[in-house]
Amino acid sequence: MKKPLLILFAALALLLTASVAGAAILPDTIGAWQKGPGAPATVSEPKVWREYGLQDSETAPYEANGRKYTISAWRFSDATGALSAFDETRPVDAKPIQVTGIGEANASDEVVAVGNYLFLFKGYKPTAEELNHVVGTAPHYGQSPLPTLPRYMPRDAEPNSERYITGPEGLARFAPSIPPSTAAFHFNAEAQMAKYGIKGKETTVLVFSYPTMEMARDRAPQFEKIPGSLVKRSGPLVAIALNSPNQDDAERLLSQVRFRAEVTVSEHVPTPKDNPGNLFLNILILCAVLAGFCLVSGLVVGGLRILLRRAGDSGEGDNMISLRISGRP
Repeated sequence: MKKPLLILFAALALLLTASVAGAAILPDTIGAWQKGPGAPATVSEPKVWREYGLQDSETAPYEANGRKYTISAWRFSDATGALSAFDETRPVDAKPIQVTGIGEANASDEVVAVGNYLFLFKGYKPTAEELNHVVGTAPHYGQSPLPTLPRYMPRDAEPNSERYITGPEGLARFAPSIPPSTAAFHFNAEAQMAKYGIKGKETTVLVFSYPTMEMARDRAPQFEKIPGSLVKRSGPLVAIALNSPNQDDAERLLSQVRFRAEVTVSEHVPTPKDNPGNLFLNILILCAVLAGFCLVSGLVVGGLRILLRRAGDSGEGDNMISLRISGRP
């Protein structure tokens, strides 16, 4: 009895090891770089990141020719969660860079949000080919569109002050003066936040997006009840300025929030199937195939008859009987 149990435990251990290995996000090699032992990547606020839609994560060191750096990767349910985590993870002194997706970097580190993934490179800036390799090998990669709400924010925000809020946990962390019941996230609301003005005298602006204009119209009076707030509604958007040292500056900021309806039409991309010349060519090819099939079939049948006659078959069973029933005597 002991031997079957040992075999069973060994099989379970192998399955467990395979499942852990299958959960890896980062590739084993990136060019000459070799991956070290991986582990789950840490997050600053687990409740907030779960609200972002965090599904899996991994961090691992890479080494080549005596050089080392670390990659951390987080997978989310969609691109909105990746953008929310990107706003929170990027270094304060980071500057925008041209990469696949959106990215920022400082002197030593680089953070990139692409699709439903967020990647943080500590101590190294990957080339375009290396980044594409990391993204291309990531499991369960999903290319969903980024939210459009950041486009409606006022210009000239304080660098790296933007935050994307998707639920009560994020709201409590970044804008605690707004009650979750006022934001009404059960209406599928989302918000973009940024700070404006001089350090220490900033005006915090949040723009909430609702599925319909009626929902936004219903929420606007609730936001106006917040002390020290200035509120503006534009279509399905509700903008609120908080703690502004100057009401005139707050008015100027909110005046830049204008909803613009956008209609997206899927553009048809022509394919070879849409070319009439290709259709005519395919018809000719089909006719040639059918004619060839008929010719080959006739030759096969004729050849079989000749072989049968040479074998002694008189072929009388193949004679056709004709009945003259035309009515003539």
